[in-house]
Amino acid sequence: MTTSEVITAVIAALLGGGGLATIQALFSGVGSLRRGARAHERESVRDLARARDRADDRAARAESDRDYWRQVAGGYAYQLRLTGAEPIPPAPVPPSERDRIERV
Repeated sequence: MTTSEVITAVIAALLGGGGLATIQALFSGVGSLRRGARAHERESVRDLARARDRADDRAARAESDRDYWRQVAGGYAYQLRLTGAEPIPPAPVPPSERDRIERV
């Protein structure tokens, strides 16, 4: 038996015994797994993007509220100074400056 006859016999045995269906099922299974993984990854990326957008919105709202209350406090401090009230402490030092002074 020559090599080509052996190859022909092996292919005939595989294809005749349901080998083609097995190979086709194997490839379709691998393909569906890959499509499922890709779909899951796309869904995960969308979920992460939505979470990031919600976090950005919360941060923007918090920053807006902070700025509003800072302006309100500044207005009250101005009104108190107009009436002659002295702030306590008279010369406040911000935390960044306090850290720098302590390190020196």
